Amino acid sequence: MGKLPAAVLAPLAALAAFSLSGCYLLKQAGGQLRILTHMRRIGDVLDDPAVPPRVKERLRLILEIKEFGERQMGLAPTSNYTCYYDTEGAAVSHIVSACPKDRFEPVTWSFPIVGTFPYKGFFDPDDARAEAEDLEGLGYDVARNEVAAYSTLGWFKDPVFSTMIDDPEEEIAALILHELTHATLYIPGDSDFNESLASFAGRQGALEFVRWRFGLGSPPYDRAVERFAAAELRDARARETFRKLDDLYRSGTSLEDKLILRDLVAGHPVNNADILMQRRYGRYDEFRAVFERAGGDWKMFFAVLRKEMEEGRESP
Repeated sequence: MGKLPAAVLAPLAALAAFSLSGCYLLKQAGGQLRILTHMRRIGDVLDDPAVPPRVKERLRLILEIKEFGERQMGLAPTSNYTCYYDTEGAAVSHIVSACPKDRFEPVTWSFPIVGTFPYKGFFDPDDARAEAEDLEGLGYDVARNEVAAYSTLGWFKDPVFSTMIDDPEEEIAALILHELTHATLYIPGDSDFNESLASFAGRQGALEFVRWRFGLGSPPYDRAVERFAAAELRDARARETFRKLDDLYRSGTSLEDKLILRDLVAGHPVNNADILMQRRYGRYDEFRAVFERAGGDWKMFFAVLRKEMEEGRESP
């Protein structure tokens, strides 16, 4: 089971606008309610002498990152990340995705308002495991991942989770800016666009933040350059694997041969759900090209993307 940086937990956004129905929505509502009723204002946490200094230091850092994102990147000001929730060591959420073994066609779930999603979120790991086992029983490739944070797209106040604060400064910055991007520009039903945009803004924004906050040549800046370059390389390799396998899946090869050949083509055991999930977060190069056309200006960058979205909707 892998770990994702962040996700949009779609059912929680849907719950805010529609009455509850079904066991799944009810259980997710219960998990969200537990968070809302137990999270604390960061100001109160900082004033609490019982809270370890390390936690306070990280919370102050997150407030700086949030302010940087809003002022320097033009990310939408929200009340997100003004509260803190201690998960007591548990993962925040568990994401399940699935895909047929012979083609890149993700299993999807639809929710009111926020549209269709190629993954499903759970607070309870046992529920995620059961969902994954059901999908595997139907013959799908299945991926199950933990997430360090999620966005409810403004329907609820998203807190800082204790699972977020132990990472290095540059990783915390990338995560916070990723989530704030969801609140700034979001296309219902287009998870690939949303997650790749947020990943790009998170990484690029984190690089700029640590340069501003810690300086060129500082350990956080050097780590950010190295880590994000490695992430781009992984993304490029994943895109190449996707291309090769997609060619195989679209060929006239028999189903039996496709299942035999796909591991050989990829050079490793294949899980289509894992490949799609990595690709969903990894279209970094597409957004970097737009960012460069915008001259590295964040407001222009988001303006260009919004214009392209409008033109796309108007075209036949």
